[in-house]
Amino acid sequence: MTPTDRGAGGGAGPEPELRWEATFPPDVSAVRRCRQEAAHALRGARVPPLVIDDAITVLGELAGNAVRHAGTEFGVVVVVGEGVLRLEVSDLDTRPPALLGLDSESTSGRGLHLVALIAGDWGWQTSESDAGVSGKRVWAELSLDAGRTGD
Repeated sequence: MTPTDRGAGGGAGPEPELRWEATFPPDVSAVRRCRQEAAHALRGARVPPLVIDDAITVLGELAGNAVRHAGTEFGVVVVVGEGVLRLEVSDLDTRPPALLGLDSESTSGRGLHLVALIAGDWGWQTSESDAGVSGKRVWAELSLDAGRTGD
C-alpha cells in the first residue's frame, strides 16, 4: 500500500493545523520512508525544527517496533493542533508495548525508553477495524512549545 496524505480532517471541534495519514508495508525500508514523509508534512505545517527532530525520532521508534515486533502493515497518523503534535502508529498485533529493564549489557530494548523521555505523554490502546480485525495503536504527544526560543 502507498502512503496517503489526507490533509486536514473533519470531525467535531477545531480543525487541526495538520492531519497526515499514511499506511506502510512491514518492511524496514518503510520506516525510513515514513520518517521522511512525516518530516516533509511537518515542515509544510511550519512545525519548529527541534520539534520535528524529536517527532521523527519518536516516530522512527514506534514504526520500527511495528515492523520488528508486529511484522504487519502499519498505519501512521500525525496531528498538529492546539499546541500539541500527536503521533500514532497502528499495527495488527494486540500485544502491548513494553518498557524493558535495561543494563549496560543490553543491545536492544531502548526504543520505548527514548519515546518516554522525549514525549510529554505516550501510551497505547487496542483497536478494531470495521472489518473486525484487531490490533493496537501506540501514541505519543509532544509539545509544540518545545521548539520555541527567546520567549
